[in-house]
Amino acid sequence: MAEIKQNFDPTQPVNMIDLTCNQVDSIYQHMLSKGMPEVMWTVDIQKFTWEEIRDAQKAGKKLVAFGGPVPVTIIRAFDCVPFFLDTIPTRIASMEDLCGRYIDETEKYAPTSMCAIDKAQLGCALKGEFGVKIDAFVHATVPCDSARIAYPMMERLFDCPCFTFDCPFRHDEKGYAYLAEQIQAFVPFMEEFTGLKWDAARYEKFKEITEESNKAYAILTELGELRKKSPCVLPGRMLVLNEIIAPLAGTPEVTSMLATQLEMGNMLTDMGMTATRCPDGEQPYRVCLMQNMMWSNTGIMDWMEKTYGAITVMDGFGYQDGLIFDDLDNWEHVKLQLAESMLLVPMIHGATGPTEYWLKTIDKMYDDFKVNVSIFMGHVGCKHTWASGKIVTDYIQEKYGIPTLYVDVDAIDPRYKSNDELRAQIGEYMESVVGAKNYTR
Repeated sequence: MAEIKQNFDPTQPVNMIDLTCNQVDSIYQHMLSKGMPEVMWTVDIQKFTWEEIRDAQKAGKKLVAFGGPVPVTIIRAFDCVPFFLDTIPTRIASMEDLCGRYIDETEKYAPTSMCAIDKAQLGCALKGEFGVKIDAFVHATVPCDSARIAYPMMERLFDCPCFTFDCPFRHDEKGYAYLAEQIQAFVPFMEEFTGLKWDAARYEKFKEITEESNKAYAILTELGELRKKSPCVLPGRMLVLNEIIAPLAGTPEVTSMLATQLEMGNMLTDMGMTATRCPDGEQPYRVCLMQNMMWSNTGIMDWMEKTYGAITVMDGFGYQDGLIFDDLDNWEHVKLQLAESMLLVPMIHGATGPTEYWLKTIDKMYDDFKVNVSIFMGHVGCKHTWASGKIVTDYIQEKYGIPTLYVDVDAIDPRYKSNDELRAQIGEYMESVVGAKNYTR
């Protein structure tokens, strides 16, 4: 996946959305000039993501910022553009000066222990540098305490209509019913906010968007099946790109991106190719990166593939159940499915309830994807998952016989641990514990 370059003046005000749109477009134009049609789709979806946000109001649509799991299909049915605030910190995580600018701004007002994901987006809001007007703000009470601190602060900064989903601790029938009641209350909020009615025509539009979302999640499931094969043909980096499905579910653009990825994966499988380039042609190590994605250093997965032939087949964010909606004419049934789907998205599915939910996710990943290398990529901001880390890693050792490497990282702030430190820690584990050969020596 293409990464943005650091080409801004840190002493000057920043328009985050314009900056990102321009940088992604520069990457797009560069790839066009180099004649790289086979990978243009990886940038096409990024252009759509950011330009849709930038141009929302020009297109006569309202921009709805959101945090945590919310029903984006309802937001889109009301002709609004959802803006997932987490895309700001995850996008700039590799840009030390810009990311640090916003984190440092937040730390003037909030505890340093707050998650950097929230610190980066809150800092951007504090400095007034989103570059777009937020028309409404919708958020949930998950995934963590940091979000529960940051989101109310952003409500005051945005000074716009706001709605909060109180997500239940238990993900069961009672929990779904509780959340479904709030989804019902969300509809009149959207009606009042937009001036549009939730009538038969609006519901038909919602059904069309949901059917499109079904297509995307069905393809995502097929991609998961492809990643289960050995050798794996899809690189770990694709897991990062696929996280974009959350805010874009229901758009033809994300469906097309996933379909292209599946087509290419199947083609590579037919050609007998792999995602790693080991001199001996083997791909012995199948890695699971638990807990959080390394947005500040996504290249670490490329390095593991090149250095040890170790392919990241799945991670705690990439794994998604992808609920497929049925009986769309039955609104009462759909509300319950919407509630369940909100509690299935990463990292909500495994890290916002009892530890048993995380263990179920572990079983799905380690059994289905034949994992034999286990790395706990522990984001320092995720205090709630560190609390369960020992239970989870002991479970992996006892059930699967795999020793887990603990790596303390800041998934957003690149200043926390250098690339050399991270590689040294993983390298020692791969060579001393796993017994992997270093192909670059």
